[in-house]
Amino acid sequence: MASGHENSEDPVTSVVIEEMIYVAVGTDVKDCKSILLWALRNFRGKRICIVHVHRPARWIPNGLGGHHPVSSLDERIVRDYRKAEGKIMNETLEEYLSICHREGVQAQRVWIDMDDIGKGIVELISRDGIKELVMGGALEKHYKEKMSLRSKKAKYVCKQAPLSCRVLFICNSRLIYTRFA
Repeated sequence: MASGHENSEDPVTSVVIEEMIYVAVGTDVKDCKSILLWALRNFRGKRICIVHVHRPARWIPNGLGGHHPVSSLDERIVRDYRKAEGKIMNETLEEYLSICHREGVQAQRVWIDMDDIGKGIVELISRDGIKELVMGGALEKHYKEKMSLRSKKAKYVCKQAPLSCRVLFICNSRLIYTRFA
């Protein structure tokens, strides 16, 4: 399981953990931009950390329209494909950091490789001692006016995250649910 933590600013040694707001984002910037913008606007003056769970591909395209399971391929092919996946993930995280910088907010990023996104978020909360997390609570296109969690990931995180972490769930640029610490 790979993971990383990167600060896009100069290293800061006296960051107070409670001052850091973590924002979980996905691979599609267009779909998650509103979650990040909500956090940036509602937590002015606090540092932001972009949280991402990267799901490594289990199947790799063969170039002929088909796919092969990773377990059946040569290690070199899998390693090269993983390297390309990592490059795409880094480019996506850079897009999120650019949004933060345009809004005048210091930001960093943390990620983990895991097959299950909900479990990956919970792992990062536990591992990094996250005290406040903002994440999506429902797919925006399926969200109704009812204020409830719709996403399986959101429901999992709500139930499984350590109680020391307050989780704010956002949809359509609105807070729809808060799981208090």
